Amino acid sequence: MYTYCILMGVTHLSHGGTPIATPRKKRVDTSPSPDVSTQGPPSAYDDVVIGLIPALQEIVVWWDGRKVTLEQASDASRQTERITFHVEQRWIQAIRRQADLDGFTYTQIVNEAFRQYFEGL
Repeated sequence: MYTYCILMGVTHLSHGGTPIATPRKKRVDTSPSPDVSTQGPPSAYDDVVIGLIPALQEIVVWWDGRKVTLEQASDASRQTERITFHVEQRWIQAIRRQADLDGFTYTQIVNEAFRQYFEGL
């Protein structure tokens, strides 16, 4: 019985042989040492963040354009139709490459190219 009690985390038995758990010690609330700053990230990261601002701005512009294209593609009023055009192979490869890079469908890439051509954007 004593071995069982030790394995179960009981350190002593009561007078009747019933196991009693030892009370836990209360935690002492400690505040951070004066060497630890709680005011935010170290200033060393400021240079890294400032250096990333142009790249982040570029990502935001790309993301906004992507959202517009996806909204247009999901617009039910813009029906699509399958049609065959003969184009240079380099344009076919360009469409496939751009679709893979942007995560768009071929239809979205072709529609955007036509839009830019015909609307002059």
